[in-house]
Amino acid sequence: MGSARHRPSYRKYALPLIPKDEGKMDASVVAMLVASLVSGGGIGLFLGRRRIGGAESRLQDSEARSKTIVDAAVDGIVTIDEYGIVESFNRAAERIFGYTTDEVRGCNVKVLMPEPYRGEHDGYLGSYKSSGHARIIGIGREVEGRRKDGSTFPMDLAVGESRVGGRRIFAGICRDITARKAVEDELRASEERFRVLVEGIDDYAIALIDPQGVVLSWNTGAERLYGWRADETIGGNVDRFYPMDAIENGAHKRALAVARANGRHEEEGWRLHKNGSRFWAHVTVTALRNGDGSLRGFARISRDMTLTKRHEDALRTAKDDAENARDESERSRASSEKANRAKTKFLAAASHDLRQPVQAIIFFTSVLSHKLRNHAAQPILDDLQRSLEGLNILLDSLLDVSKLDAGLVMPKETDFSVAAILDRLAADFLPTARDKGLSLTVVPSSATIRSDPALLSRIVQNLMANAVRYTQRGRILVGCRRSGDRVRIEVWDTGIGIPPDRTREIFEEFTQLGNPERDRSQGLGLGLAIVERLSRLLGHPIQVRSTPGKGSVFTVDVPVGACIAAPMGRKRRRPAADGAESRRLVVLIDDEPIVLKGLSMVLQSWGYEVLAAGSADEALALLAQARRPPAIILADYRLREGHTGTEAILLIRELFKMPIPSIIITGDTAPERLREAEATGLSVMHKPVQPPALRAALRESLDGQRVLH
Repeated sequence: MGSARHRPSYRKYALPLIPKDEGKMDASVVAMLVASLVSGGGIGLFLGRRRIGGAESRLQDSEARSKTIVDAAVDGIVTIDEYGIVESFNRAAERIFGYTTDEVRGCNVKVLMPEPYRGEHDGYLGSYKSSGHARIIGIGREVEGRRKDGSTFPMDLAVGESRVGGRRIFAGICRDITARKAVEDELRASEERFRVLVEGIDDYAIALIDPQGVVLSWNTGAERLYGWRADETIGGNVDRFYPMDAIENGAHKRALAVARANGRHEEEGWRLHKNGSRFWAHVTVTALRNGDGSLRGFARISRDMTLTKRHEDALRTAKDDAENARDESERSRASSEKANRAKTKFLAAASHDLRQPVQAIIFFTSVLSHKLRNHAAQPILDDLQRSLEGLNILLDSLLDVSKLDAGLVMPKETDFSVAAILDRLAADFLPTARDKGLSLTVVPSSATIRSDPALLSRIVQNLMANAVRYTQRGRILVGCRRSGDRVRIEVWDTGIGIPPDRTREIFEEFTQLGNPERDRSQGLGLGLAIVERLSRLLGHPIQVRSTPGKGSVFTVDVPVGACIAAPMGRKRRRPAADGAESRRLVVLIDDEPIVLKGLSMVLQSWGYEVLAAGSADEALALLAQARRPPAIILADYRLREGHTGTEAILLIRELFKMPIPSIIITGDTAPERLREAEATGLSVMHKPVQPPALRAALRESLDGQRVLH
């Protein structure tokens, strides 16, 4: 049987408590397993000699199988006796600590421990044996191990205890967690960096919330933005940041639901400060998921956009106001254009209705003037003619405005000397200025300009007329200044001046600042209205500077022209020979009997033979009786029943198969009527026609010249 020291006579046996996971075993199970390997106790006492051979064979098999399992474990397994002496050391332990089994077996397990574990081990083991109070046995914890080369490393350690034949066996399962600790340290450092970064952001409120909307973290930016401290917020629900109306609409739940479904959700809306006040926030909610795709929570980032919201609202309001103002301006412009059209139509109608009787009066006055020459009533007739001249000026001014509004005036630009205009106007206005005791000075200029001479002359003429009219004492100065490619014509006066707030008003029709009594000698208030229209037509800007009580200066900018050899001269008309009207037949067509009678008397006084008719049909009937073509046709443009003088002229020409000289006379000033009359290609004269002008037009037409009026 052998003594107790003869261990080989008592072979180890295998315990049946082997875990299913052979790579990782409980420390108490391992202790029992290893104890069976290392014990050599009294099991042999129960074996008979005749059975020893078979038992030893089975035990050897069991021992080999148990050792294979222990060596296959991925964790290190070390067994010690109750004195701390190493009894077994598996392959994983060899790999972890760097020792071989032979180097460690029989040594105190302290060789595998660094301080302070090394110095505490024996005392702990003795205390446990005497008191049974376990601090390590049966639990797992993180400790440090010591390798053969003296280096230390972190490891997980679990210690189990077993008894075999009265002996205590302790088994320790250890795992090198160096790699895991490195990952944990890096993760911890990363989390710390992230925490510091998030905590350092003041402009954004950053919070982590769980899937139910409970706040898990709260940075300083969130404290600043919302007003709640972290300890007041963490653990609470995000619905506290929403106004009541948003909560009732489910806005807070909807944001999480959309982020859960789509991974991300952005929105803007009103949010609450701790004090109850509102601010406009831009909020982004991002879903956070685990590796398996399960929802871990949400990251919620908010930013105060109140100032931006106010700016956007202000811009939107300004845009709406601008659009409203534009619409109002469009309505005002449309209303103004409508009123202007109504005014033009009224003036045209009034002008037409006035021109007809005025034309008759002019013709009758002309006849009377011829018959009452050197008569006692001659002075009365002269006063009547002067009154008619004033009325004619008004009607001609209205006609000028209507022509400009109708677009019938077409500029004919040419290069000419500005002196051609200034010298003539100086001669025209000098007598009037002298009669008023004014000094009129026109500074000579050799500048060449490019414009329409007649239209530009009308502009300067009207400006000089106003200067003479509204200057009671002092002087008037007219001159030119060269500036780059422009020549500025300036008209200075020391007159009554114009208030600054009325410098645009003076360009409106019938506006006169210094003539509240509407004294006709002070003009009609149409001169500057014509100037303004002509300046736009020519592209010559008009400017005015004025000081009330001191005077004004009006300027017109004209392009510089090419140099010319000499100033433009006046074309002289060849006078017609006396008696040119004798025995000439004139067809006169007008649907106004009084005009027809007056004009017939004038023509007859000049020696013409007249066929007067109220319509085209009547004229054709009279010509059929006369049996000879007329020398010339005078026809009113607008006849009765929608017919026109143009139609009458064409019918008479067709009757005689010859181009008979013709003149259209019209009292219409409506823009559309003026365009129609001009489109006929015939000579056009506008009522009231002055007898001398009509006589000249007749002579020129009879001489084969077309008159443009």
